[in-house]
Amino acid sequence: MPICVPIKDLKDTSKFTNTVLSATEPVVVTKNGKESFIAMSPAQYEGLRLEAARSRLYQILDDREAQIAAENVHEAEQTADYLKARYGL
Repeated sequence: MPICVPIKDLKDTSKFTNTVLSATEPVVVTKNGKESFIAMSPAQYEGLRLEAARSRLYQILDDREAQIAAENVHEAEQTADYLKARYGL
């Protein structure tokens, strides 16, 4: 169950920081009973970044596998020649 903290509790920054760092999931900060923002530890944030990067990588791999299955591929030399011409390498 997510931890919800009213925005007035942010006055005690030390206590709030300890709450965020000890929580196993992001902390929801509320204002007038509605979500205002989410706070999370650096480890949780890094985990989300890695998960997003992994998801993008899997999507790229899926796209490339589909291109291979559709025989929409080029030889490495053709690709190198194209890149050299396009970028003046």
